Amino acid sequence: MAKQDLPNLQDVSRVPEELLPVLHWWQDKGPKTLAIAAAGLLVAAAIFYGVRQREAKQDVTVQNLAFAAQAEEFSTVVNAGGKAAELARLDQARALFAAGDYEGALAAYEAACKRLDDPALADIARLGRARTLEALDRLDEALAAVTELEATVAASPVPHYLAAEVPMAKAIILCRQGDKAAAKAALAPLLSAEEPSPLAKYTPQAERLAKIIDAYAPKSLFDKAAEVAPAPAPEAK
Repeated sequence: MAKQDLPNLQDVSRVPEELLPVLHWWQDKGPKTLAIAAAGLLVAAAIFYGVRQREAKQDVTVQNLAFAAQAEEFSTVVNAGGKAAELARLDQARALFAAGDYEGALAAYEAACKRLDDPALADIARLGRARTLEALDRLDEALAAVTELEATVAASPVPHYLAAEVPMAKAIILCRQGDKAAAKAALAPLLSAEEPSPLAKYTPQAERLAKIIDAYAPKSLFDKAAEVAPAPAPEAK
């Protein structure tokens, strides 16, 4: 059949009768349907591109978290957002604490306490906050924080993974407050634990801490006054 013999959309005389409904539909709605389909494809492509971009960003964030070591590096991951950022908050706080930046560590732990949705991670942040308060000599606040966490541990229907760390942290705070008896009482569950209790493996550590508590001697008022006393002026030659 020559090119001029082919039927077109205007000449329907030679179109098979069974195809006429299809042809009429195409004439009425075909171009609009194509436009809608094209627009849908563009939207789908944009969504796919956006998802891939976010996934790529998250991949980079996870890699950064894996190789981070300093507080500044963890801060970069935190600022990037996403799930990796929540883990990075804890690592950032730990890095700041290890560096002696207790104010920065406290801010990081408190931010983690507010933002972490996972109760397990949130409890780690709460314990870190209590320890940081103790390092800042804010002992009353530290004791209140660790006592609150102690209630969470006690209410857990299964053995809590912080069941040993919390009483040891509390014992240290109580000891620094000058109450050695209460400090050793806080360690009692660990000191008396026996197999097959999961606390039994912490008994040696608790025993060492109990000895440290026995030997602990807080500085006297005279010692503290000497620390803040001005240095003597150099002798004139």
